[in-house]
Amino acid sequence: MMTLWNGSIEVENCVYTGPRPSFMYPESTNQTYTLLGIETGSFEYEIREETGRAAFGDLLLCPPDTLFKRKALEEITFHVIYFHWVMPERELYDQLPVGKFGIRDTDRLLSTYSYLRGMQKIFSTMTSARNRAIPLLIDLLFLCEMDRELALKGKDSSDPIMQLAAGYIHRHLFEEISLKQIAGKLGIGQSQLTRRFHAAYGTTPVDYITKLRLDEVKRRLLETDETLDAIAYRCGFENGSYLSRVFSAKIGITPSSFRRNYRI
Repeated sequence: MMTLWNGSIEVENCVYTGPRPSFMYPESTNQTYTLLGIETGSFEYEIREETGRAAFGDLLLCPPDTLFKRKALEEITFHVIYFHWVMPERELYDQLPVGKFGIRDTDRLLSTYSYLRGMQKIFSTMTSARNRAIPLLIDLLFLCEMDRELALKGKDSSDPIMQLAAGYIHRHLFEEISLKQIAGKLGIGQSQLTRRFHAAYGTTPVDYITKLRLDEVKRRLLETDETLDAIAYRCGFENGSYLSRVFSAKIGITPSSFRRNYRI
């Protein structure tokens, strides 16, 4: 158990699943808080009187003893954390934010998702996984709180169409992907896609794709003995030579030097 603001938090369960065509249960009511973070795909939801559509970049928080309805609109990949949050005074129970929150800091969100995935692969015992999930859960709750504060100040800049664009990118990240493909799926022009995506995420779709691919390249350089050509093939680059040029230009060091200098 870890202290959170004026209360305490304890993770009951932590699940990562997908890609899958639908949720196992279209609705549920749990005795714990439920935090759901979507990585790819989209779905409709209902929490209390709030209804809407969620996609990449959205976190949904449902309180205990509350009906949570959801319906997948396409293939989905997501994280779910079930947790208890106890305040000294029962009347303060609802101080945690509730509903959907569009997270602007997607770099931080993706980093937390990555740790959650890695945690579940590495740690086999449920107790170990629960303990290590607490700091990551707190980080996600912090992002929700920041989104709520910005919304209260009238700074809600979320763009549902660009969330779908980001979700499409994540779903096809290591395949052949182009602005024309993404724009066509969304029914908008390529220039509008670039402009709106930059407004939503502070970067262009092309740079966003490159960054995510290079993040995976760096992970493989440090955690595997794969050749550069093999890594290039897995991460959506034409070949090792092209990957080396892009890596050096963006990271400021060659892939071989990165592996040599930072591998432990």
